Amino acid sequence: LVWGARTLAGNSNEWRYINVRRLFNMVEESVKKATAFAMFEPNTPMTWLKVKSMIDSYLTGLWKQGALFGDTAEQAFFVTVGLGTTMTEDDINNGYMNIKIGLAAVRPAEFIELAFSHKSISA
Repeated sequence: LVWGARTLAGNSNEWRYINVRRLFNMVEESVKKATAFAMFEPNTPMTWLKVKSMIDSYLTGLWKQGALFGDTAEQAFFVTVGLGTTMTEDDINNGYMNIKIGLAAVRPAEFIELAFSHKSISA
């Protein structure tokens, strides 16, 4: 990781440092690729659990390598996916799986959030 260099984001606390922007770019691309299989799966709690488990495992590895701040994994990141938290019935019926990830890239338990979705091929 690059430390100490600033971006042109001005006074934005979230995107002030290059290492934070690069970390989020890497996480977003990695997670999207790793969970792309979900586009071909039914949009059900079982699929959501698979996706959440994969992302949890990946982010735990990053945390253990020191890329995320926090004494515990709960202080370093969170992953949310499911009905009533990231999705509505309409989202599910239209084939969207929405995922929200929070990363403590600067300080423990101060999460910068990343949200994205997969659209089911079958919907």
